[in-house]
Amino acid sequence: MDLFLRRVIHPQAHDNYRVHFKDDGVEIEVGSIGIQLGNGTAEGWVWGIDNIVRMREADSHGTGNDRKDCMLQFRAAWDRYSSDPARLTEFLKVKRRRPR
Repeated sequence: MDLFLRRVIHPQAHDNYRVHFKDDGVEIEVGSIGIQLGNGTAEGWVWGIDNIVRMREADSHGTGNDRKDCMLQFRAAWDRYSSDPARLTEFLKVKRRRPR
């Protein structure tokens, strides 16, 4: 399953991306990667899988050194998550019926 990024276009979003993949020719958003601003001047790269279907908290998000590191971690988490056919089917079912 090939994952790819689409840049978020928003005045307050700098280096933020939505993670997508194609399923039967339809693009489906599965998560995000981007810079998250903290208190003061602290900022860092974070990633997260959309948690519309229950999953362990530790498997749904994390932090990285940069976009590439976040993508590698996201990919590993997504591969674990999507390896369960029932869970992936439920995730896709919910994503397809949610209004955009």
